[in-house]
Amino acid sequence: MKNKKVMSVLMDFWAVGSSNLLSLLISIIIVLVVPKLIGVLDYGYWQIFTFYAGYVGILHFGLLDGIYLRYGGIYYSDLDKGKMYSQFCILMCFEFLFASILFVSGLIIKKPNFSFIMVSLSIYLLIYMSQSFLKYILQMTNRMRYYSAVMITSNLVYIIILVITLLLGFRDYKFLVSAYIIGNAFGVFLASYILRDLFIEGIRNFSWDWKELFTNISVGSQIIAANIISTMIIGIIRIGVQKGWGVATFGKVSLTLSISNLLMIFINAISLVLFPKLKRLEKSSLNIMYTSIRDLLMPIVFVGMLLYYPMSYVIPIWLPKYDSALIYMSLLFPIVIYQSKFEVISNTFLKVLRMEKIILFINLSILILSLLLAFVSVVVFHNLDITVLSIILVMAMRSTIAEIAISSRLKVNLLKELLIEFIMVVSFIMLAWYVKNIFSIVLYLMILGIYLSVKKNDIRQAIKNIKSI
Repeated sequence: MKNKKVMSVLMDFWAVGSSNLLSLLISIIIVLVVPKLIGVLDYGYWQIFTFYAGYVGILHFGLLDGIYLRYGGIYYSDLDKGKMYSQFCILMCFEFLFASILFVSGLIIKKPNFSFIMVSLSIYLLIYMSQSFLKYILQMTNRMRYYSAVMITSNLVYIIILVITLLLGFRDYKFLVSAYIIGNAFGVFLASYILRDLFIEGIRNFSWDWKELFTNISVGSQIIAANIISTMIIGIIRIGVQKGWGVATFGKVSLTLSISNLLMIFINAISLVLFPKLKRLEKSSLNIMYTSIRDLLMPIVFVGMLLYYPMSYVIPIWLPKYDSALIYMSLLFPIVIYQSKFEVISNTFLKVLRMEKIILFINLSILILSLLLAFVSVVVFHNLDITVLSIILVMAMRSTIAEIAISSRLKVNLLKELLIEFIMVVSFIMLAWYVKNIFSIVLYLMILGIYLSVKKNDIRQAIKNIKSI
């Protein structure tokens, strides 16, 4: 029985990992190939679209997060499909209203590029929100293989259309936006087919369940507020870059951020699988699981940091137009360490422990710090180096505060771990920024070897703990 459960977990990780691997490959194309083929300004407008597209998710006002928190871990057979269908219909009615406002706003705007972006966002909003609802249902009921199928379909359609348009010689960012929207639309079609019984049963027993709506929003509102603030933490600094140095520099810095976050695409697969499984565990097992997952994740991330060295050599040669901004990759690449700890471990466990208020408080505090740093670096000093450095600083602060909150709740001492990881990050940045040759790689490998030798017993124990639980 235990072996079957282990195999089931591994299969879920494999399914989500496969879809995220495809996402990683697409991101590599977007990050490395597209900037080579289209102009810097076009790439800047593409980055502006993706930047604002990242904010459309706030328009469910916590409904999806409330459903996810309340029903996460439930078996699909036990799900009240009529109730879920009611929430879907109410959600899409509101989203149609918001999409109409965006569409009309796009028609009014005089600047053609921003007009196109607004109209595209109105279409994307409806597709994104319906797909998100259906994917949340698959995630919270632990149907990860179906979730992966939706992701793979969406990404495959997107990349096929993108490659065809590029091969045909189209270089306008508008084709990237269109391909992205169409790919997501195919994901909606597949998810709707997989969950067709939800729609069939929902139509048969339809009712406007407003009480359920308000309950979900009241639970999820703190999470959505935290998510909004979370996107604004780096978003404020990126807007500062756009205002202070223009669209072209915004696109260049965004490219560097995208490169630095490539590893996160694959690592995020872990958090997707973890939440519904952790929700089914006894509370007494969570502290062991927390330290065990942490002891396994961090060595993987620090080994993954080695990717910086070949990328820092190849990318400036491949993308010489972006060379002026790619120097900041040594500062931004360690962002994956703090993003991994926060998104995969801290955020997941805070949700499992129902510490939504803590998530909101942490993100709000860091947003204030981000605003202050953006003002000082952009307005006072007008220094791009300090502005970029601000990004890694706010991410490090957020991750550390979140871990302190969880360790306090679970009665776990992480002081030694936090100190070791801080030394690792500072060592990497100093070596990458100042040494920048083969000695940098050799020295980091030596430091990494010492870290892994110190952690080897913890890694072995972590594997045993996870298997036993």
